[in-house]
Amino acid sequence: MHFGQRKRGKGQEGFTLIEILMVVFIIAILSAIIIPRVSASSETARKNSDIATGHQVKSALDRYQVENGRYPKSAEVTQDGGNISIPVLIPKYIAKLGVHTTQQEVSEGKKGFGIGTLAADGSIPEGSQTHLIMLYLTADGSAAEVRVYDANLTKVLWSSAN
Repeated sequence: MHFGQRKRGKGQEGFTLIEILMVVFIIAILSAIIIPRVSASSETARKNSDIATGHQVKSALDRYQVENGRYPKSAEVTQDGGNISIPVLIPKYIAKLGVHTTQQEVSEGKKGFGIGTLAADGSIPEGSQTHLIMLYLTADGSAAEVRVYDANLTKVLWSSAN
């Protein structure tokens, strides 16, 4: 018999308490390392999904502008919660702009799309963001901008103006 080994009798096969505790300890350490990384990457994926949606919306607005000589006018848009209705744009240029399209986790009423007014000089009033993805249109249809915000609606993740 070797040092540190003990003789086990018939029917006493199995793991010792120390061996089981070591396995639990190793699993706990691995979980502490992996779980934060997985949750951070899922949040990054949600942000990237909303940015991709912003690109699609801007592409639809640009296709509309090429075919019609102008962007949709702000008066042609209605908003209900995070859902937007633009009959001249939807469904011909983009399927829908609804509250379930955006992916980031936000407080109630901030999910989906919002409408804002784009000034004649192209400026956007501070604090005008009400939803994750904002469409800023002019009254005359001369310009359009799309912005995607973070979950706190404080940081611009992507803007079609850049």
